[in-house]
Formats: sequence, C-alpha cells, structure tokens
Amino acid sequence: MLKNRKIKEILEITLGVFLVTVAFYFFYSPLNLVTGGVTGLSILVKDLFNLSGVYTSIFIFSANVILLIVGGALLGKEFFLKTIYGTLLLPALTFILSVLKVPTDLLIREISPTGNSLLIAAITGSVITGLGLGLVFKNNATTGGTDVIQKVLYNKTKVPYSFAIYITDGLIILLGLFVFGIEETFYAVLALIIAGLVVDKIILTGRSGYTVFIITNHYQELKEAIYNKVNRGITKISVVGGFSDTERDMVVCTITRNQLYSLKSVVAEIDPKAFTFITKTTESVGEGFN
Repeated sequence: MLKNRKIKEILEITLGVFLVTVAFYFFYSPLNLVTGGVTGLSILVKDLFNLSGVYTSIFIFSANVILLIVGGALLGKEFFLKTIYGTLLLPALTFILSVLKVPTDLLIREISPTGNSLLIAAITGSVITGLGLGLVFKNNATTGGTDVIQKVLYNKTKVPYSFAIYITDGLIILLGLFVFGIEETFYAVLALIIAGLVVDKIILTGRSGYTVFIITNHYQELKEAIYNKVNRGITKISVVGGFSDTERDMVVCTITRNQLYSLKSVVAEIDPKAFTFITKTTESVGEGFN
C-alpha cells in the first residue's frame, strides 16, 4: 500500500513538472511573459544575452542546483531530498525540448494564428501551470527555484511567507517590466493570479460546501429528518446558553450547495425557533465529499 502511494506521488509530481514545463516552454517563453521564479528570470537572461533554448535550460539547471545546495545547507537534508526531483526534472525536460529543436511557438501559433496571442498565452499557460504546480504541491514537493529563497526567508527571518513570495517573484516581475514593457508585464501578472487560483483548486482536493450549526430543542426529530430528507450525517454537541445558562443540543451538518435549501426547509419545518448559522466551508473531505 505504501509502495503504491509512493509510486502515485512520483507519477503525479512528474506529470505536474511536465505541465509546468509545457506552460513555460510553449506559452511564457515565446511571448516573454515573466511570471517570477527562475523560469521567469531565464526569460530575462535569454533576451538580454540572446541565448538559445539549450543555454536557457542550462541557466535554469545551474540556478536551481545552486539554490538547491543553499536550501539543503540552510533548511536541512529532508528539504533537499523532497526538492531535488522537481528541481532537476524541469530544466531536464526544457533541455530535451531544446535539443530536439521543438519550436517554442509551436502551440501558440496553432491556437492563435492571428492576434490576441498574449491573452491566450497568459490564460492557457496559467491554467496549465496551476494544474502542474497543484499536483506538485499536493504531494508535498516543489519545483525548486525561488521557492528555496522563499522558504529560507520564512524560516530564518520569520517574515510572512506571502511577503517572501512578493519579494522574490515581485522583483523578477519588476525586472520584466523594465525589459519588456507594460503590456507583457500586465499579462504576466494576470497569468500569475490565474495560476494561483488553479493551484488552490487542485490542493483543496475535497468539495466545497457549507457547514450548518443548529441549536434546537427538537434534536431527535431534526436528526431523523436530515437523515431521511437531506441524506446527510450530523454531529451532536451539547451547548450551554450564556444568558439563560440552559443546556441545549447543537446539530452540526456539512452539506453541498445543492442541499442547502433542503436543509433550511427541514429546520423551518421541524423547529422554526431554532437558532441557525451557516458558514462557507472551503474543503470537505471524506465519505460523500471526495
């Protein structure tokens, strides 16, 4: 069982890194979309020094190896082992594509033969990147690069992790603004935002929904109605009112969006005087939600 899970993790990390490579090589690089990270920095270096694809991949490999060594020295052996695979796989795949002389604009010219290339590249590239990074992060791995700097800043200086991301990727995007101009930078930022949203969706593997808290004097009837009419389980908690000092039952039930109206109808029917409050649940994992 453990062996199968490890194989699944490796396959998902491999697929994730492959998707990130596709987004970088076929969408970001040909249109100079600098979205941060070592890959974004490589686009700047490629333009400034007129490098070929092979040398660009060598730059990514060299930068990642240096950062990997720094991360291993400062963050320990466990971080080094979890990072090494994704860190080296990305430049290796980029190198293979470059050696095979696969045109970087192969996909974008097919998708958008005339006009709107930046918008299409930003949206398509960001979705593919988000899917790839989501698979990598979900398996507690990383593609290396500036992730190492961000983790070092967070662990050693205690700055918020979000701020560490702004420092590293923000500086690279700012350099992209000076080199390529406002239009490419705008679409690069758009791509970064979309990729982040997709990553969140992948990492949160369960289904979103609502959690309903119902304080009632009719626990038994309410429980039976929820089981029969909404087809959901519940949790019973004994609570004490702060003002009345009276003990009552609180029913907790997590449901999908489609079941919300049915549950509210059940509560209104069984106990119209019940005190009910509803919260949005970002992720629900378990039977009935996976």
